[in-house]
Amino acid sequence: MSFPRKRESKIHGSPIRSGMTIIINMICKNRYLKGFSLIEVMVFVTVLSLFFISAVSVTTFILRNMLVQEHKIIATRYAEEAIEWLKQEKEDDWSVFTSHDTGSGTTYCLNTLDFNTTSDCGTNYVLGPPNIFKRVLIITNSGSPVVDNVAVNLTVSWLENGSEQKVIIKSVSNLWE
Repeated sequence: MSFPRKRESKIHGSPIRSGMTIIINMICKNRYLKGFSLIEVMVFVTVLSLFFISAVSVTTFILRNMLVQEHKIIATRYAEEAIEWLKQEKEDDWSVFTSHDTGSGTTYCLNTLDFNTTSDCGTNYVLGPPNIFKRVLIITNSGSPVVDNVAVNLTVSWLENGSEQKVIIKSVSNLWE
């Protein structure tokens, strides 16, 4: 005797059923994977913040260093200007030029290019623009009985971030140059 066979549904059949099960499982798993967790967002924001803080720090350092170099260039220009002025004074009259040393080295404040201020300028940083520089000259005669060499030590200094920066030029002039 034969029993009637049950009809199998195609949905419950193995090929279709296993495919549907996989799709349903993927949908359920992706439902939880669609966004980022709070911890992941916090880690990302922290890393991004550290990057920007370091970038700002490097940029600040570079800008500060660039300003120091700019001031050094300006100070060098003021020093060269004074050396050229001293060369012209020497060429105009050697005896007047050598008379500016009254002993074993005389100090002049050359914020204005003249021999009127016999001091080291003190804290008068008025040479500029910007008015942050001072220019000090120490002139020393040598040679006996006739002065034939004059040693010149010229210092342009300025305050940068609380410390004094300097550009120093040393030169020797003689009667026959």
